[in-house]
Amino acid sequence: MFAKRQQGRPIFFVVPATTAIGALSGRLAGSAAVIAIGGLAGLAWGLAVGYTADWLSRRERWAEKLAVRSLYLGVLVATTLFGGSLFAMMFYASSLSVPETVLGLMRPPLGGGFAFFVIFNSLMEWLLFPATLCLNWHLPARRTLIVAGATLYYLSRVWSYLYFVPRILQFMEAPAGAPLAPDLADQIVQWVNLSWIRAAIDGVAAVLLLLAISKDDAK
Repeated sequence: MFAKRQQGRPIFFVVPATTAIGALSGRLAGSAAVIAIGGLAGLAWGLAVGYTADWLSRRERWAEKLAVRSLYLGVLVATTLFGGSLFAMMFYASSLSVPETVLGLMRPPLGGGFAFFVIFNSLMEWLLFPATLCLNWHLPARRTLIVAGATLYYLSRVWSYLYFVPRILQFMEAPAGAPLAPDLADQIVQWVNLSWIRAAIDGVAAVLLLLAISKDDAK
């Protein structure tokens, strides 16, 4: 009964999400071939995660343990990501009156925390949200909370790939140490202000995963 309830259904959420993220990440390279490769990689990864979770669901005891552990790991990474987002936003906000300083924080050696966000967002995008969804799909209360968190998170990632990341690449083209053009300075201020929304979404996603841990009814 457990396997029948679980089988197939998470894939309808996981596969489109990972495929879209793969295609959008490929879009940054500016090549149709890379976009196609990214989309295919996301499709393959989503199918692999979904069918692996379905296989595990046939071993019920393993699945129950992994379901809870995936949520604990998801909460750990999500809260760390949220903390990192707040930390970065405090630096950006404190320097907002001087956009040149904000741009300096985005450049090496600080790099705007680029490595940190790539690592933790990649874990959430490609592993933890797909895994928690697939492993907890049979529990309606958990499923609702995780789907809500994943939907918000993936919409935020789409926004990042379409707006935030391309803008940073544009900002990096400005000569270091030179005065910023007024329109570029305004774009940097807008980028920082909008980034608060992304940070808030990270926080909401972490809270929803935390709430999901306490839900265990399978009705």
